[in-house]
Amino acid sequence: MNNLNKYHQIGKVFIDRLKLITYPIAVKMIEPEEVVPEGAVQPSLVFGSEIPACLVYTYCRRTGASFFLTKDDIACKPIVLYFGLDELSDPDDLYRAWAEHAGYKRNMEAEKQSRVSDARFKPFRFKGLVVSPLHQTLVKPDVVMFFCSPLILSHLILAATYDGADLVSHFNGMESSCKEGIIRTYLTGQCQLVAPGMGDRVMAGVQDHEMLFSIPEEKLQMVSENLFLAGNRLNDPSPFSLPHVVPTLGPNKILGNPVEPKVWPTLRERLGQKK
Repeated sequence: MNNLNKYHQIGKVFIDRLKLITYPIAVKMIEPEEVVPEGAVQPSLVFGSEIPACLVYTYCRRTGASFFLTKDDIACKPIVLYFGLDELSDPDDLYRAWAEHAGYKRNMEAEKQSRVSDARFKPFRFKGLVVSPLHQTLVKPDVVMFFCSPLILSHLILAATYDGADLVSHFNGMESSCKEGIIRTYLTGQCQLVAPGMGDRVMAGVQDHEMLFSIPEEKLQMVSENLFLAGNRLNDPSPFSLPHVVPTLGPNKILGNPVEPKVWPTLRERLGQKK
């Protein structure tokens, strides 16, 4: 948990260059024998009761506070199970509870089927997790989550794929920030694009315009260094140097000249030669 200056500096780079309005969240899963850093408070002690994990992320990214969550701190019991902090004697009780008391899927079988490819940690692999603002993180993160606008999301995707990667993400509308933003990112070691779920929107105050992008620690520096490199060979004027605020049904032009990346006429010429 030493040597955190690197992560503090990367956090500041993301905040400054992307003009983030909430802090990136550094997440570390804590193993049973691992020491919890000082300064990470338990939500149950601060708020006097357990609260949804997604609400803790909101407190972290909006206030800069750091937290340590155990099974006794998380009100969302499905996420307690997904984090592996506890387990059921009958696993079907999870799907049965959703089907009988919520109905986000058509029936219990649909609930169960929609979670076939879910990411989850093995029971009792960890005793909890620490969440901390990246620019002043208390821990070396396993995963960093960015709640951001669709525009910033586009920049993060371009930075993450600049060296040739492509992204594969999963969506079933449920437990998104925890399940996809943390668990799948941790297990795959790959960046994830996440659509915040109903818990995020209803209980955690995630806004209509906010999406989520999650980066594993091993790709964090690469993404930060690749910011805004995409499209660096486009010549001016281009459709990306001056955004087209007025949509048209025909070719966009400046002073009568087509405004398009050179990629288009190059391929147009090649296609013409093919004929």
